[in-house]
Amino acid sequence: MNTGLNVYRNKNALSHFVIAGAVTGSLFRINLGLRGLVAGGIIGALLGTPVGSLLMALQKYQGETIQERKQKDQKALRELKLEEWKARLQFTELLPEEIESNLQKNTSKDDAKKIEALLNLPRNPSSTDKQDKS
Repeated sequence: MNTGLNVYRNKNALSHFVIAGAVTGSLFRINLGLRGLVAGGIIGALLGTPVGSLLMALQKYQGETIQERKQKDQKALRELKLEEWKARLQFTELLPEEIESNLQKNTSKDDAKKIEALLNLPRNPSSTDKQDKS
């Protein structure tokens, strides 16, 4: 729930922890009826506040929140994909020139030699020969 709020609002706030605790506590105690739902929500909100404060303090101590780290990783991934795209584009630009130069070369003699070598290889026995031997 907290992560969903962080993504939706694009910021990290203590209220997200409180709301997440309240919703979780309410859902946990919903089987006890309306009173259990309200009590679970209040207890969840009360527990979400110190836990959220602790987690936010730890993130501030580290110098980087989870959201900032995720944004930094996404930016690095975007730059990596851009570099890969540029490399592919460069390869694509060189490909027609390479194909043209290969077509200009006289490779028919080499191809004929390769075909001749393949034709001179021993042939595999056919399946009817195998059945006759059995």
